[in-house]
Amino acid sequence: MTPCRLANLMLVLGSLCPAQSSVRGAETNSVQFTEPAPYTTQEEIGRRFGFAIVPPDYDLSRERFRLEVPSAQQTNLVRGLLVWLSPGDDGYFPPLWQEVLARHNLILLAPLQVGDQRHAIDRLRVALDGTCNVCRNYRVDRRRIFVGGYAGGARIASMVGIGCGDIFTGTLCICGVNFHLNVPVGGTQYYPGSFYPNPEIVQSARTKGRFVLVTGDGDPEADKMKAVADLGFRRDRFNNVTLLLVPGIAQATPEASTLEQALALLEASASTNAAPHSKYPQRQN
Repeated sequence: MTPCRLANLMLVLGSLCPAQSSVRGAETNSVQFTEPAPYTTQEEIGRRFGFAIVPPDYDLSRERFRLEVPSAQQTNLVRGLLVWLSPGDDGYFPPLWQEVLARHNLILLAPLQVGDQRHAIDRLRVALDGTCNVCRNYRVDRRRIFVGGYAGGARIASMVGIGCGDIFTGTLCICGVNFHLNVPVGGTQYYPGSFYPNPEIVQSARTKGRFVLVTGDGDPEADKMKAVADLGFRRDRFNNVTLLLVPGIAQATPEASTLEQALALLEASASTNAAPHSKYPQRQN
């Protein structure tokens, strides 16, 4: 793996942890929620993503989520959270990555039926509603709330990471990314910005958010991801952005070691920085 550090980012990756048995204590459920997040109103979606259109009909109680909680029997354990967005409706998360999440003590939340065919606003709302409800039901470390995705799911994840930088502290984009500004690629050509968040929201992501973009040879999105990393994020003065180049990725599932690298980057500041402000309610013991 060849990490390309951007801006003034200086990070040291920790060594890989040996496999542990904690994954066997994980609890996996298909769950539903009924109480929306304070960030999914039409006004908030407009402020965070710049969409002026009337959103489609949406009923949270009809949505389903895959929820996997490591060491579920330890009810008072403080955990991190990874919200994973898939390009398909099945909420697929690579099985070989599950032990990595267990070692990092991360809850996995994967919305179902929100693949690339679903309206983008619905995909955003489902991700935010699910995040809020997990925080209501579990003790979640606000410094370790991450959003990630693959291909089309990664493009939505990048929008969430920028438009909700006051909620999510890290974003992982594998073989796909969107940006809020036009990204020049030479001459008069550019990759167009695809959403338009409030400048104050973007500033929070610039200064506090950590972004890891994963691509490599064979990925059809590789050129765009490299351009967005260098001429998008860095040019727009985002503080913490890393591009990981994985040889021969070809839009296939990266090895578990790649996820270890990405999580090390996303978690680098969790032990030293204060948790970001959030209106999400903390679970009451």
